[in-house]
Amino acid sequence: MTNKQRVHAALEGKPVDRNPVTVLYNFLYIRDHFEELSCVPQSQVLRWLYAEPDEYLAIYKRIVQQAPLELLQPELAKSHRERANAEFIEIDGRSYLRDRQTGDLSLLDTISGFPIDYAANQTQFVFDRRDADERVKVVKAEEQVARGALDYVEAVVRDLGRDQFVLSGGVVGTIYSCGAYVGQANALAMLRTDPSLMDYLCHKILEQNIEHIRALASAGGDGIYIDDATATSDMISVKDFERFSLPYMKAMVDEIRRLGQKSIIIYFGGVTDRLDQIASIGADGLSVETSMKGYVNDLGEIARHIGRRVTLFGNLDPVRTLEKASDEELEHEMRQLAEAGRSARGFIMCTGSPITPGTPLARVRRFIELGQRLR
Repeated sequence: MTNKQRVHAALEGKPVDRNPVTVLYNFLYIRDHFEELSCVPQSQVLRWLYAEPDEYLAIYKRIVQQAPLELLQPELAKSHRERANAEFIEIDGRSYLRDRQTGDLSLLDTISGFPIDYAANQTQFVFDRRDADERVKVVKAEEQVARGALDYVEAVVRDLGRDQFVLSGGVVGTIYSCGAYVGQANALAMLRTDPSLMDYLCHKILEQNIEHIRALASAGGDGIYIDDATATSDMISVKDFERFSLPYMKAMVDEIRRLGQKSIIIYFGGVTDRLDQIASIGADGLSVETSMKGYVNDLGEIARHIGRRVTLFGNLDPVRTLEKASDEELEHEMRQLAEAGRSARGFIMCTGSPITPGTPLARVRRFIELGQRLR
């Protein structure tokens, strides 16, 4: 079987010659380990993310050869204008991105390529429906494509898509996305203090996400993911999940299916008290986080509960097991996950969170090798 055939079969619950092996959000791994994977200095990672499609593709293919994780995840591209105007300069030993047109400077983190450290937004910008209409910008799929956002995905699909399953990208669920407009802590509080505004915001975000899903599908890949962040048992109740997440997740998965794509839903948090609701979404694949932060996501238990309703991704611990355990312990944990996955419709070997910056390439290759042995 080709990689593409194998992943499609696993997501459809059909027989496979072996389990596919991947890590979701593997573009984060690529950014953190860019030099090790591409043989290009780490300081050049952001230049690569502003490259034209052919240059991006050439380096991306080199990376895939070094770490052949299945379910390829190319990144979205900067717009044509941003790429054309990008200039990388050094000032007093520090790296900056300069916009040739405006002269604006952005200090760069040359390790990961992210221009700033992540910080939770706690500022409220939306106080009523009028604010929501003004703030939540719905960019039509055709406009996103015209700007060049899908250039990298299209290049990967053209060159590798015949044999490789390409996960074209994804969207983030409603509750977490509301935090960008009302603040992350406020979003959770407003489920109680202003639920009608949260309902309206969720509808606006759904409209935004649907257009992004349509843009992603136009690139010709195989699948799209939805990260339903903060909709988990450690964050919200089942009742709130059913109101502020579930109907929107169903609508997005239905649109992904209508467009002929496979859908994968991701939960970084506890899920065992809402498994029936999650299974009812109708997604092709389900990925859950490693047990941590006070909750337990036992894959065997989850697989037995969801049964044949959805294909399950592994949730190998990326720190305790992938990065730090012995080879024997790694193989033992992977075999246990594969055995647990037999109770689900299908199974894809995976970690429960992204690969850590401290995990070397040799270890990732060992993970892939062991995973490909399992049937």
